Amino acid sequence: MLRRVLPIAFFSALLLASSPLAAQDFFRFLFRPPSNAPIQPPKTAPAVAKPPASKAEETPPPYEPDMSRLAEILGALHYLRPLCGAPDQNRWRDEMQEMINAEQAPPPRRDRMIANFNRSYSAYEQTYRTCTPSADLAIKRFIDEGAKLSREIATKYGN
Repeated sequence: MLRRVLPIAFFSALLLASSPLAAQDFFRFLFRPPSNAPIQPPKTAPAVAKPPASKAEETPPPYEPDMSRLAEILGALHYLRPLCGAPDQNRWRDEMQEMINAEQAPPPRRDRMIANFNRSYSAYEQTYRTCTPSADLAIKRFIDEGAKLSREIATKYGN
């Protein structure tokens, strides 16, 4: 009986929601993330007709792939480091937030970086339930790769 009622109740609630934002709020209410959950993009007002984007906004900067990879690394580290007993519970999430703030990217690019962080966090959350030698090795490799990427981005594209 519960199998039949849950989908009906869920879809009914979504249909009753007056806007897409209200539907998202309902979904977030049902499935609240833990306190160390991935970064959530800020809520935005419903889109109003905007003028066409300029050419500068459409073309991503040349370092976009490196920043995307760095966001993935930070997401993986945010999950794996606390899992393996590291005391830096929110360090990697804070690093990601600082990277987003420093980048000052337009909303679509910012949302892509957040999505990369969250996707990586979720992938490792599904893969590792406890700290294993494999998780420890992944942490070491991510820290090395992240440090290398940070240096390269700063060297190539920094002021």
